[in-house]
Order: sequence, then structure tokens, then C-alpha cells
Amino acid sequence: MLFVALTVTPLVFVYMFTQQAIRELNMLKNQKIELLRGEENKLEIKRVVYQKLTSEDEVVKKAKEKFDLVRIDHMSKISVNRNRIKNIESLIKKKYD
Repeated sequence: MLFVALTVTPLVFVYMFTQQAIRELNMLKNQKIELLRGEENKLEIKRVVYQKLTSEDEVVKKAKEKFDLVRIDHMSKISVNRNRIKNIESLIKKKYD
């Protein structure tokens, strides 16, 4: 009987210690999951704000307000003077040669 008590008692203590460690780790895991969810929510809010700020309507509105730019919807061709392009190309070549 003494032999059974001496072998079972340490096993019970090891089992109880292990169960307590598992409970603590599960609590820690749950806390970390909640923190992660909070950070994911903050990130999602920032994504929404970013998408709103970079939407075409918002960009056009800011361009008109801040820089007085005008959007031309019916423009299909742009005419540029070839001599002007050649002058610009030569200036660039001179600068970087």
C-alpha cells in the first residue's frame, strides 16, 4: 500500500501542476487573441480611411481645392510640339552627360 501511495502521489501532483500550467497558458493565449483582434480592428479602420482618401472622387476634389487643377473629361488627344520635346530631351541629355 505504501508503494502505491508513493508512486501515485507524485503522479497526481505532476498532473495537477500540468493542468494548472495549461490553464495559465490558455488564459494567456486568449489575452493575446483579444489583443490581436484589437490590432486587426485598428488596421481595418486605417485601411478604410486610406481607401476613402485615395478614392478617385477624393483625389479629384483635393486637386481642385488645393492646386486649382481642372479635370477634362472629353479629352482624347493631346497635341505637343515636337520641337519642344526635342529641346527637353537635349536639356536632359546635357544635364546627365
